[in-house]
Amino acid sequence: MRGLFNRLIEWIVHIPDVFRKADAEEDEFGTRLRKHKRVAYIRTALFVVVLIATVFLIRYIFVHWTFKSYRVIESEEVYDSVSEYREVNGKILRYSPDGAVLMKSNMKEEIWNESFNLTQPVVETSGSVIGIYDKRGTEIHVYNMEGKLGDFVTNSPILFARVSECGNVVAAVEDGQGTEIVYYTSEGEEIAVISPSAVKYGYPVSVSVSGRGDMLAVSYITADNGVIGSRLAFYNFGSAGSDKEDHLVASEDFAGTIIPEIRYFGGSELIAFTDNGFIVYKGSAPKRRETVQFDDEIVSLFYDESRLAFVFRCDEIAHRYSMNVYRHSGKLIKSEYVDIIYDKGHFSGKEIIFCNSNEMAVYTHNGNLRFNGALNEGILSDVIKIGINRYFVVSDTTAELIKLR
Repeated sequence: MRGLFNRLIEWIVHIPDVFRKADAEEDEFGTRLRKHKRVAYIRTALFVVVLIATVFLIRYIFVHWTFKSYRVIESEEVYDSVSEYREVNGKILRYSPDGAVLMKSNMKEEIWNESFNLTQPVVETSGSVIGIYDKRGTEIHVYNMEGKLGDFVTNSPILFARVSECGNVVAAVEDGQGTEIVYYTSEGEEIAVISPSAVKYGYPVSVSVSGRGDMLAVSYITADNGVIGSRLAFYNFGSAGSDKEDHLVASEDFAGTIIPEIRYFGGSELIAFTDNGFIVYKGSAPKRRETVQFDDEIVSLFYDESRLAFVFRCDEIAHRYSMNVYRHSGKLIKSEYVDIIYDKGHFSGKEIIFCNSNEMAVYTHNGNLRFNGALNEGILSDVIKIGINRYFVVSDTTAELIKLR
């Protein structure tokens, strides 16, 4: 009995040791758990960092990679020497005086095919809308990606015209008494007629209409006391201009500055391209937001729905041209050299493409060089981007699909 009692006392005495051991085991387990969580966290964080770095590295390589050669994927002989080509919303438009065809980027599937008879067809686009008019003629045809929206005949010869994303058309027509600005629906219904006095306003040289079709702008060339200049007039056919004479909501004069081209982008953003820079306007009664001026003479300008590119002659012996790429806001993205002696340049598929009779240079829309080299495919007339590193090349003898490598 005494032995049992002594063992009980001994067990009671060692109870704290049991709890201390349990606590120690619990502390050790907690330590291992915390260590495991920390290792898992570090491993996850490292994985995320490596993943992000890899994505940025791949993007950097893709954006800055310069291709040295190309291969021909498909080729066919060209029997039509009068057709011209345009890239529209990732599709290819082929047009001539006899008609127009919209094709998918593989150049094999036709989306629509329309016939007409125009003497001097001119194509204007806005988003997915295509306008084809007969310069110095009277016909206008309007299409979208699905087919024809409408066509009509004007009362007087067309000097120039623009389309909007909603399908409306604004045209400058000459009736023998002067020049009128006529605003139409896609089916030819007159929305408004602006008959500016040449003495008061000047001579219209460019027009543009907003994407929604509620705003219209005209650039006039003026002569005041022997000084050549420009006047911008802004018209609003919505509520902002409902109580204004001729819907004129704003105007601005420029003495000594020529504005040969204006262009609406999207809703209410208009860019006026001057002889020495550009001006950004915004608003229903447009006001200046930004003005950019250049010291060097502008050789060429190109634009798309998000970028502007200006080409200048370069003073450096090693380079022929320099190019500045801007956002529509007026922010400079990049300055880059252009060494090709080009006959034609344009935006296509968010890239800037230059070409001459046997060479092509390709830049990203941020101004990074992708390719600069010879194309041994006959006498080139145009190059259009139709996919990732893929281009449609038109020459005097062939139409080819090439891929850079």
